[in-house]
Amino acid sequence: MRRQDIQLLALARQGDSAARCEAGRRYLLGVDGFPQHTASGLDHLNRVDAALRAQAARIIAESLALEELVALQQEDALARAAADGSAAAQVKLGAWLVLRRGRVEEGVRWVDRAAAAGHEAARQAVAALRRPDAEEPMAAFLQVLAEAGVLDATPLALLAARQARAEGDLRQLAASLRIVLALRAPVEAEIAELLAAAVQMAEARGRPLLGLPVEAIELALELRSHRGDRDAAHALGRALCGIACGVLAPEALAGGQNMRKGVALLLRAADAGCDAAWMQLYRVHGDHRLSVANPQMARFCLEKSALAGDTEAQRKLGALMLRAATTLADTEAAITWLHQAAAKDDAHALALLHSLVLPLPGDDAAAEAAIERVREDDPWVALRMALARHYGLTKLEALCVDPADGLRPWGLVVGRNPFISQIRLSAARAIPALDEAALDALRRAAAFYAHAQREAPLFEGDLRRRTRRLRRAFERHGVAEAMFFAQASATTLEALRLGSKWAFRAREPLQSALAD
Repeated sequence: MRRQDIQLLALARQGDSAARCEAGRRYLLGVDGFPQHTASGLDHLNRVDAALRAQAARIIAESLALEELVALQQEDALARAAADGSAAAQVKLGAWLVLRRGRVEEGVRWVDRAAAAGHEAARQAVAALRRPDAEEPMAAFLQVLAEAGVLDATPLALLAARQARAEGDLRQLAASLRIVLALRAPVEAEIAELLAAAVQMAEARGRPLLGLPVEAIELALELRSHRGDRDAAHALGRALCGIACGVLAPEALAGGQNMRKGVALLLRAADAGCDAAWMQLYRVHGDHRLSVANPQMARFCLEKSALAGDTEAQRKLGALMLRAATTLADTEAAITWLHQAAAKDDAHALALLHSLVLPLPGDDAAAEAAIERVREDDPWVALRMALARHYGLTKLEALCVDPADGLRPWGLVVGRNPFISQIRLSAARAIPALDEAALDALRRAAAFYAHAQREAPLFEGDLRRRTRRLRRAFERHGVAEAMFFAQASATTLEALRLGSKWAFRAREPLQSALAD
């Protein structure tokens, strides 16, 4: 470094604003014996006195490319220089306002001021922007400025797109990407990532993507899916299968349907943790009209979706399992799924659970009052009355059920009745709890019987003794049996145990539960 350069730096370090301006200029441009070092240049220029701040701003705005100014957060310096009359700064500021901020009129006014000051590129750029036959005026505007060396159009548009994405500005992101594609930039890694992000943002917000070519979107989603982007695979898979992505129609994301490729992408997304894809795969594989129809795969995908917590999947899986149930274990598994769906306020699942509970007449408040009266002198009978009322038990079931053994997270299993020899009347039956009160009553009864496990057989006795105690309690307190014990024939009870017969009995709620 020359002696005079060292002296200039010494003055700058001592606080001489003029020296700081000159040293900053040389650092930014890398001229007159100074290496190019942007950080050092900005450090000097940002520490000048108030009197020379406009000059420092002009140096910054005229020495750095627009994309550098934006990346280094020097937009304030750019605006100050433009206001101070720098034509170069006015062009850059106008271009950035039009491109990034969407303030077209204000941006064009700045470029017009530069053109009026004799900036030829500004004049040509404004003319390109105002051409009525221009296919993409903004791209033509930036192309003119790029050819004049004012800016680098594609990196600048990408920078605007990145900022819009970071700020969650979908409209500006789409506008910037339209310009990038109009500049004929190839859809490669970064552009593909931004396009995929725009698709995800549009779906999440329920807003369309306007002006982006379908071919570019499809290519971008495919590139991203190959790089392990599950959301891109999910979006493209749905589009290829003809499934809308929120408000985005399939034809907005893909040029046409390709079921096999779409299914493969949906499976990739599901395997990567996109749980919603399992239910979409179920629908595609379960449609016998499609070339990819596969009932076994449809059932597998439905089970995966139910395991992931999808309410509709839990309801449909429970309904299908209940319809096919031939054993108590099958029925219990089906009720487990229906109970999970009903817990999330699924009305169809709750209707199916209701179909498994025998109805009882009378007011619940009156029944509860009767139970409390009986509880005062015979808590054993009162517990059985509560279970019978909540679970629609027959008299035989109520007298013989073991609450501790039959307790399940979803309700009650009435075990085989040891006092009845007729199989159709004594077989076990699974009954769901229709509300939290039913589960609470069952838990209380189970705890009571578990605690008194040794005493129960001796105290309650056989069926005849239990019947006699029950009759006496009802007579003493004036309780009607019809309020607590369901009337059901052996045929009705068998229909509640066997899936095919239950399906005929509950065909209307079953059809509603399985409908799409």
